[in-house]
Amino acid sequence: LINDYAIIEPRPQLTNVSCMVVTICEADLKGLPTFLQSCPKLKYLVVGLDDYEEMPSEEMDRFTFSSAVPECMLSSLEFVDFNTDISGSAAEMKLAKYFLENSAILKKLTLQVKHDLTGYDIGIDFAKELFKIP
Repeated sequence: LINDYAIIEPRPQLTNVSCMVVTICEADLKGLPTFLQSCPKLKYLVVGLDDYEEMPSEEMDRFTFSSAVPECMLSSLEFVDFNTDISGSAAEMKLAKYFLENSAILKKLTLQVKHDLTGYDIGIDFAKELFKIP
């Protein structure tokens, strides 16, 4: 749906939306900035990542978000909550980095970490990587 929204012209503006819950699959990640551009007053975003349509690993390695940063990320987005168990995938890392690197007034990014059966905390490596972001 997010990628379909990106090709609609003219794009409907969701100017009164301040809170949104979205579930996207990896294949739709590239359309997320365009979708967010239509929500200039978005303050709180809950994101669920669905692995229903995964991007091939070679494509994920090359994937980058567009350089145009949505207005909400510059002026209003304060809270992003990942409503998915973080497993350490490349898509999760790219999405978390995208919000951390581009949200000018972000106050809180919430991650739910998945624990595997061996007791190894996947979140430790994930957090270490995120803490490297200036």
